[in-house]
Amino acid sequence: MKQSTKALVVSGFTLVVSATALFGQAGPLFTIDENGNGDLSGVPLPVTVGPDPSGGVTTSPVLIYTLPFRVVPGDVGLFEPNDPTKSLSDIVRFFDVAGTAGVVQSVAIFYSDFSASDPADSLADTGLPFAPNAILINEIGPEGNNGALWAPAPGLPGSNSAGAQYNFISDSVPEPGSALLLMSGVGALFAIRRLRRMGDSPDSNPQS
Repeated sequence: MKQSTKALVVSGFTLVVSATALFGQAGPLFTIDENGNGDLSGVPLPVTVGPDPSGGVTTSPVLIYTLPFRVVPGDVGLFEPNDPTKSLSDIVRFFDVAGTAGVVQSVAIFYSDFSASDPADSLADTGLPFAPNAILINEIGPEGNNGALWAPAPGLPGSNSAGAQYNFISDSVPEPGSALLLMSGVGALFAIRRLRRMGDSPDSNPQS
């Protein structure tokens, strides 16, 4: 994931162009990546790193985006291009939590796999939760420079009456931005996670 600035720009541009071509103006477009950079049609999304509200990962804080409206809960699994085994590299989990004054709101939790050959270097690198009913979608682009587009039909994870659509950016994402690092110890959590996992060797993917 440690790509040059030029590669990062090309990656982001490619996915934006792909999203524009696929989605057009059909509905609100969410763009989220593995390092807390997310927006709804250009408006930044609230993001936190903290305990997993779904209980999917209990060994590490997870990356959580708060969505501005309710969506259908469920899991979307991303697998690498040209992988016949469809081993998951990322999972985006849509989940409902109790917000302010008990109002239920939806969040999107971004989980990413890591291994000895691809060590943890992003906020989403927590390993993958058990997700037997995940909807599987193929990533776009080569390893190290990819993502996925998701336009859910009604009733599928992430869908809502407004026709919400998603641009998930997997690899080639920038390090956490300064705004995110200033939020309540997120920078410290990121540093601790990287130090703790420098010596990890087993592959964390339970889907393989």
